[in-house]
Amino acid sequence: MNDSALELDDLTVRHRDDLIANGYSIMPDALDSALCDELVAEFGRMKGKWRRAHVQDFHGHRTARYFDLLNAAPIFQQIPIAPKVLPVVRATIGEDCLLSSYGSVSIGPGEPAQIIHADDYTHLLPRDHPTYFVNVILALSDFTEENGATRVIPGSHLFDQYPDFEKSASYETIAAEMSKGSALFTLGSIYHGGGANRTADEVRHGMTVAYVANWARPQENFTVAVAQERAATFDPELQALMGWRPSKIPVGRIYTAPEHYSGPMADKIALKEEFQL
Repeated sequence: MNDSALELDDLTVRHRDDLIANGYSIMPDALDSALCDELVAEFGRMKGKWRRAHVQDFHGHRTARYFDLLNAAPIFQQIPIAPKVLPVVRATIGEDCLLSSYGSVSIGPGEPAQIIHADDYTHLLPRDHPTYFVNVILALSDFTEENGATRVIPGSHLFDQYPDFEKSASYETIAAEMSKGSALFTLGSIYHGGGANRTADEVRHGMTVAYVANWARPQENFTVAVAQERAATFDPELQALMGWRPSKIPVGRIYTAPEHYSGPMADKIALKEEFQL
């Protein structure tokens, strides 16, 4: 990514460069502490009312995960476009990137460590692929080794094989400890996993926001999942991340004539090419 094209600030450049070099980078104070508290409180209100992700070994049996957050409370619309976070993502995988998945991760006491994995396994590309996937793990409470801080293997984004799930327990990892409000940026290719929560009564509250380059298919289909009437009320930056903006490269184009397309988001996908009968 050309720095001059995005006019990157020093903070963005530093974390982008660390991310590319090490596979991860931790940014303190990415979110305000008060916002973190509001988000945790909202998850509490969702309990028993909002459908949780399927409970299984990978997601955790003592871990609460909520998805479809763009259809939930308006507060969740802020996070994918957080002003300190999104510039790092765009500097790494392109200004025209897309939101891939978005959810909460609250690891409860007694949860064992998650299997070590790489997020880019979703696309099954050869491991020498270009950088196209960034996941951001946001700490809504302090992340410590005791309460399940995400574990990473620095430099593993350069490994030529995907993680061997059978060897997960033998990998040498470090805990990405960070204070409430911090952001852990990870490349999709780094080996990582949620840590074990060995506390008696402490929940490790977090969120994950994953982004992909404009040529990759996102995990969640936000243009289908969120009604146009609702999406039309969102910030234009969020609309673009959802896919409500024609790509700057020749994929994801729309050739439907304007008179054949209507709806609240019609103006967001105006034809860029001209055709003749």
